[in-house]
Amino acid sequence: MKLHLRRTQRGQAMFEFNLVLPLLIPFVLLGMMLAVQWAFVYVAKTTLDSATAKAVRAGALDHGSRSAMNRALAEGLVPLYVRETGLTDAQLAMVEARAAVALQSRLTVLSPTQAVFDRFKYRARVNNNSVYEIPNDNLMYRSTAQQDVGDGRKLNIQDANLLQIEVRWCHKLVVPFANYMIEKIITSIEYLPGNEQLACNALGAATGDVYLAMVSQGMMRMQTPFRM
Repeated sequence: MKLHLRRTQRGQAMFEFNLVLPLLIPFVLLGMMLAVQWAFVYVAKTTLDSATAKAVRAGALDHGSRSAMNRALAEGLVPLYVRETGLTDAQLAMVEARAAVALQSRLTVLSPTQAVFDRFKYRARVNNNSVYEIPNDNLMYRSTAQQDVGDGRKLNIQDANLLQIEVRWCHKLVVPFANYMIEKIITSIEYLPGNEQLACNALGAATGDVYLAMVSQGMMRMQTPFRM
């Protein structure tokens, strides 16, 4: 009697499992797609951090030039667009990265600000032209006295030679269904997205794609006099 009861229970459990399995499959697939998408997001954030470091280094070596930093940023983001190992594919990836940087990124110089530049700048003679720049030579021998730069901040000439940038990157989500779920979250009123995500949402509304905002910062001491 007990053996017959156990067989009946096992048969009932199998029936219930077969009944529920079709309902679970969509959730399992969605979970797998979300995992794949977040793996792509992790790779993109790591690549962005590396590209930002490359960009701030380019700026430190070229008087804080924004064009130099944007070029270096694009070069650092090339791995996101490389699909093959050939030279032509690498060149196409570079073109894609530059277009993406122009459309999907915003590079902001956090320091030196205009106020810092105005406080420490001096007129220099470069190629028979006069330019204003923050002096960069012999910093270890210059005065470390702090000077007022506004907003209650005080800096010295050594601090003024620290180049700090912030890069906002709108990363395109490409995994089906997962990008739809993430879009519903980041565009929800209850989510309260920040300014960076709002900018990416506006880009997505214009292009019909889904973008996730990423922010990266970099800092390096200037190796050339900073100019604006």
